[in-house]
Amino acid sequence: MGLTSMWFAILLIAVTIGAVAAALTLWPRVRGPRALRFVSRIGMIVLCQVTAVFVVMVAINNQYGFYASWDDLLGNANSGGRPTASPSGGPVPAVPDYAVKFTPYSQGFERATVRGWASGTKGDVIVWLPPQYGKKEFAHTRFPVIEVLHGIPGTPHSFLRGMRLGQIMQEQITAGRAEPAILVLPTITPDRVNTGCADVPGKSRVATWLTKDVVRTINHNFRTLPAPRGWAVMGISTGGYCAARLALEHPETFAAGAALAPDDPAQGVRNPLQLARTSRPDVQLLVESSLQDPESPPKFADEICAAVRPPATVTTMRVANGGHNWKTWGRMFPDAFTWVSGRIEAPRAVPLAPSAAP
Repeated sequence: MGLTSMWFAILLIAVTIGAVAAALTLWPRVRGPRALRFVSRIGMIVLCQVTAVFVVMVAINNQYGFYASWDDLLGNANSGGRPTASPSGGPVPAVPDYAVKFTPYSQGFERATVRGWASGTKGDVIVWLPPQYGKKEFAHTRFPVIEVLHGIPGTPHSFLRGMRLGQIMQEQITAGRAEPAILVLPTITPDRVNTGCADVPGKSRVATWLTKDVVRTINHNFRTLPAPRGWAVMGISTGGYCAARLALEHPETFAAGAALAPDDPAQGVRNPLQLARTSRPDVQLLVESSLQDPESPPKFADEICAAVRPPATVTTMRVANGGHNWKTWGRMFPDAFTWVSGRIEAPRAVPLAPSAAP
């Protein structure tokens, strides 16, 4: 039973209710010496409290995505280090194999654990395919890709609990406000270290993971348009900071970036403000803020606007109310998807090198 499954949460709630019912029933029936009765009743209280605490912990974890699985909780998932063996246990191949089996996950998403041959790490990647992808008339069509980055704390799975991201994208496509695109949700902490999506020696090569390993894996397994015109990156909170940073530093990979309620752009090494001031990437940025968000105030967008140099451009959007939370971000995503879709290529038939992509 999965750590984040609904049935596990229901089981814990049932156990908690059972513990309380048992305590109420057995409390007056405890027999024996006074010390034994005292210890027994203390045990009942402790059992009720422990089960209640577990329910709260699971609810919080399901809401914010601190841990995605039992392996993640126990420290057995997403272990880093440059690979010296292939996923099957053999030596690293001279030509890395980016073939991965994505399996059905939830809400129309597919999931796989991806080996990062360039970054030396591995992590979860979740993918949503637009309905058009599987239709016969689109069999030879390649689609644009949008990497969507979670915040910290959080995991890619957080999007499936905080909002129905695929449904939001589908509604924009159906309304004609966005072109069909593949959504890719990778972990931004493959080694459980927050580097601000940078390559940090001795810690984690997250930039390489997101711009090379994830990109190559998705290109190999799906019908995608070539970078940079066919790729964009967007994110929330820390993921928003990462989106701005990666778009500015890697215009060869992303034509556009959308930062929703980003962290302070002045923090960290080679942060978005430094990159904006010292480079001239041909990239377009969106920074969306809430006027009531104290953790990501509109001044962050203003600072990026003031720092960016042509040909890079920055568009700002504001929502009137809402804090630093999923409800606010859920209201930001529709306009952000529309904006991003207008700045990358639409699906089209294009001859590319042979690929394993179905």
